[in-house]
Amino acid sequence: MKLKNDILGDLSYLESFDSLKGAEFYKRISQLMCEIHSKIPEQKFNTKKLATPVEEREEYFENKNCKRIVMYLMSNGCEWALKAGNGCTICGHLAKQRRSENPISSKDFIDQFINKYKNIDFKEYPILNLYNNGSILNNNEISTDALFKILEMINENKHIKKIVLECRPEFINEKIIQEVKKRIPNKFVEIAMGLEILDDFYRIVCINKGFKLQQFESASSIVRKYLNLKCYVLLKPPFLTEKEGVEEAVRTIKHAFEIGSSTVSLEACTIQEYTVIEFLNDRGHYSTPWLWSIIEVVKRTAHLGNLVIGMFQFYPAPSNVPYNCEECSQKVLNAMAEYNRTLEISCFENLECKCKEKWKQELDENAIPFAERLTILSDGVNNL
Repeated sequence: MKLKNDILGDLSYLESFDSLKGAEFYKRISQLMCEIHSKIPEQKFNTKKLATPVEEREEYFENKNCKRIVMYLMSNGCEWALKAGNGCTICGHLAKQRRSENPISSKDFIDQFINKYKNIDFKEYPILNLYNNGSILNNNEISTDALFKILEMINENKHIKKIVLECRPEFINEKIIQEVKKRIPNKFVEIAMGLEILDDFYRIVCINKGFKLQQFESASSIVRKYLNLKCYVLLKPPFLTEKEGVEEAVRTIKHAFEIGSSTVSLEACTIQEYTVIEFLNDRGHYSTPWLWSIIEVVKRTAHLGNLVIGMFQFYPAPSNVPYNCEECSQKVLNAMAEYNRTLEISCFENLECKCKEKWKQELDENAIPFAERLTILSDGVNNL
């Protein structure tokens, strides 16, 4: 399939939020993403089974390191990706979801959950992350009937102390949060939302996130009234330089804690298939952030609150993740994992490598004007 130049056209006018010209940029970037998503191969999925095997991870909770269980429900996929905006430029979750107009039954969702849940000894796992690679509070993605029954089962398990659910802000309202609280009143419940980046212009143009800060903050205030807020912050989305990525992540983390996040998760960009970021990476227009950049952000913000590092464990698995060099990357990754177990920045002491100078040089490089960076989307690139 060839990408026609007129899909995106001339983007040089994009210099500020005011220059978005209404919905024009949304239309253009959505068309590109629609082209990319059309390449996802047809697959058959069993709606009575989870999307992927249960994963075991770790998390610092109640002043100690705990084990946690991560479950990905098989769903039709994120509504933002399927309908309104064709999704976020950095997200490849849709490739492993069912993507059907026919809804999955409540019974199938419950079967997915209970078939694994009943075999897990939660004495060893006080934390449960329950995801659907979309917005779990959106009735169009998973029926509230199924979700509420699942939450009621979780509430009955005395060994589960904390549960994390993910949702976009447009599906947050007082009624749904009250209903969640009603069905799981005795657990530490975090509703996780991706603010990603503080600046509205960058969030729209670089990530195609589809909402403004005001909408996120409104949803956040509802969440915090009844439950707890977890905020995802993205490091180095497309079109930002390494330095811009670091500085914007620092700004965003500060704001996330200012509005009352109980946890902030720093998520460095990875490369997943069938995404705009893969499209750019394949053509030499994007590279994942350095591990040094992750550490720099954490050193500057860890004192603000419960800041954790996302360790690139997504479904589907990325094809490319943040990296330094062959000599130090594993050592740095080990230090990051240890930081997550302790939340102590002392884990990063004595981390040195000759590649750090190259990272510093990249931070000092002069950036080309932002609008010029966007023209790579419509420079006559073929063979999408």
